[in-house]
Amino acid sequence: MKSQVRRATRSLLRGELGDRRAASVLHRFARERAMIDVPRLRAPMSRMTLGIAVDSLALFRALPDDLPRDARLDLIERFVACWMRGQFASPVVRWIYRHRWAHLLLRRWWFWTANLLDEPAGWRFRFLRGDEDLFYGVDVTRCGIVRFLSQQGAPELDPLMCRGDFQITAFLPAGVTFARSQTLAERAPHCDFRYLTVPTLVDKRTVDLEVRDDSARKAPS
Repeated sequence: MKSQVRRATRSLLRGELGDRRAASVLHRFARERAMIDVPRLRAPMSRMTLGIAVDSLALFRALPDDLPRDARLDLIERFVACWMRGQFASPVVRWIYRHRWAHLLLRRWWFWTANLLDEPAGWRFRFLRGDEDLFYGVDVTRCGIVRFLSQQGAPELDPLMCRGDFQITAFLPAGVTFARSQTLAERAPHCDFRYLTVPTLVDKRTVDLEVRDDSARKAPS
């Protein structure tokens, strides 16, 4: 777990459980994490992505038994958000994701390596080239997280992992947003990740000004 995520997790747990119980949970988390049989993936980005499920499962198991189930799931969802944001703590990573050509190069490298290695415990992707309204799209036809959590007997964590994907929206290039309508976790045939191009605020203001200017010219004198 990255240091930024560790600090955010400690703060989250202290706020909900108090200092003493938070310290106990973090101790149990380390023990639970060490006991999990983690699939050995060779694709670097796949290995990193699986980490969110491994850490979330360990924390879920480390939370106090007397904590209501809904409260435990809520804590895990907030932890997932912290974990996802923590992956963008590096200025280099943020720069890559903000610039379209670098972003696309990194993501296509992940899709290509995952498909090339074709690891049963990993991911498979189907890349969709962009057009006027689409930066790019990707269908996830196999998800290592869904497989891992199912094998670990914790499929109830699947939706929390999926909702965490939307954290990337804050780090996308200008004029790009993230959308998805289905996931493998919901028993759909694939996850449909779409990175849509949208008018920037500057573009919208320009269009609005042009419309008003055109209307003024057409107005009777």
